[in-house]
Amino acid sequence: MDHKRSTLLLVLGAVSLGLVSVSQAQNEPQRVITRVTGDLYRAQNNNHNSVFLVTPEGIIVVDPLNPEFAAWLEEELNQRFGVPVRYVIYSHHHWDHASGGGVFADTADFVGHANMLSHLEMPPNSTTLSDVIGQYAPVAALDANDNDRIERGEANGNISDSQFRAFDANGDDALSGAEVARGPVSLVHPPNVTYENELEITLGGKRVRLEWLEEMNHSFDMSRITFPEESTMMVVDYITFGRLPFREMDYENGMFQEWMAAIRETEEAAKDFQYVTTGHGPLGNWENITEWRVYFELLHEAVAAGLAAGQSLEEMRTNIEIPEYEHWGGYSWLNENVLGMYHFLTD
Repeated sequence: MDHKRSTLLLVLGAVSLGLVSVSQAQNEPQRVITRVTGDLYRAQNNNHNSVFLVTPEGIIVVDPLNPEFAAWLEEELNQRFGVPVRYVIYSHHHWDHASGGGVFADTADFVGHANMLSHLEMPPNSTTLSDVIGQYAPVAALDANDNDRIERGEANGNISDSQFRAFDANGDDALSGAEVARGPVSLVHPPNVTYENELEITLGGKRVRLEWLEEMNHSFDMSRITFPEESTMMVVDYITFGRLPFREMDYENGMFQEWMAAIRETEEAAKDFQYVTTGHGPLGNWENITEWRVYFELLHEAVAAGLAAGQSLEEMRTNIEIPEYEHWGGYSWLNENVLGMYHFLTD
């Protein structure tokens, strides 16, 4: 797979209670609700996870994921618990975790780190597709007819309809340079409650704590979220269980050491909790974070050794193996992980 194509792909993506998914039809989303512990539940949409905490005074939802899922979740919560959603908490601003929360706007406050607001701002209208750099440059490159707009026909086969809608802020069925530079966040309901370093929310005798992870590789508005009464921590994207990091590992932001610092700090903090739930992957605990950290250390060691030995990037992508992790999902992404680590070490 060539670099531009793989970068474009990067850009664009317990005990069961018997609350089974609404559809098992092929090509339709698989959705299911399971209890983590106590009054805390996970709601799964394919390979994305949301969580929600039920209290007598209302429900706290973390990450609405997308409009279709959020509408389904609203209906499930109304039927099963009969209390309104009072808070929607964002782990970070990325479209595949933060879209769709507006369905709860009649009853809920929306909570996120203060940096989330700048991520949602629209650049000047004068921004052209040629001005787009970084992670969305491959989207800007879809302008086949050079009219400085991405029509839906140009996007077909490259980004999905839902992704297109997430870019298309004014709904005119074409993407301007400003819309592409902003990113696919048009379906994200902005937070009206923000914080700088730490925040605690109390509802119905239950607490939810948010901690900013500072500027790091995945995003600059990432919150680590904990539920003290349920002894559970939620982490999203910068840590995943049972699966290799996605493809090229977001190397556009650099900041590998900051990413590792966030992982190590989270690993230590998670020792105070019985459960760790993630935005992708199974329920786990602090030992699963250790496995994630060790993978990065082994990958870093292998690529650094290849560089020291004078190996080319293609030689490293072909030859590096980490057999301890062959049983993890996404092991076929290892060669792209090598590419990402190469950029971390050389850019």
